[in-house]
Amino acid sequence: MPILRLDKISLAFGHLPLLAQADFQIDAGERVCLIGRNGAGKTTLLRVIMGATVPDDGDVWRRETLRVAHLEQEVPRDTDQTIFEMVAGGMGKLGRQLREYQQLTTQELDVNSMRQLSRLQIDIEGRGGWNLQQKVATVLTRLGLPEDKRLADCSGGTRRQVMLARALVDDPDLCCSMSRRIISTSTPSHGWNIICSITAAR
Repeated sequence: MPILRLDKISLAFGHLPLLAQADFQIDAGERVCLIGRNGAGKTTLLRVIMGATVPDDGDVWRRETLRVAHLEQEVPRDTDQTIFEMVAGGMGKLGRQLREYQQLTTQELDVNSMRQLSRLQIDIEGRGGWNLQQKVATVLTRLGLPEDKRLADCSGGTRRQVMLARALVDDPDLCCSMSRRIISTSTPSHGWNIICSITAAR
């Protein structure tokens, strides 16, 4: 069953046509790879899929309530954040609160810290945040990532997996990546829809 379909999409920048009457469809559970040389239109097509670029002509159909995540190309530099903290950051303000809560629970608390912890707990509970904490734990388990390990101590490959987890933690229907170095055939799909681009050698 399709979750997204492009029908006869055309898009040009100046006199350079990047997409001409292009058709594309992705079905539930698929992993799709776009292969082409630089300037062939791979990034443009992904931007159309993500809704960041509007085509000149053609129709874009998305399943109702379709949520699309963008997997960042840049792998984070050395940081004192743990893998859990980095992945939780993919959930916005609530993710930041979960990170702060987890940090506090690993410290010796004074009176002010106890009050801060209590306020955080009330706010997180009121927003259903403990369910989101479980989401972080689940995606880390699926990708085989240790939550307490510092990102600074991880290899480049592990950091790329962390960025994948960060993109997937909020349960998007489709995850788009513009880097082949993060998505590989060994990446477990677990039903996630993933599309990435690869630049072909000349």
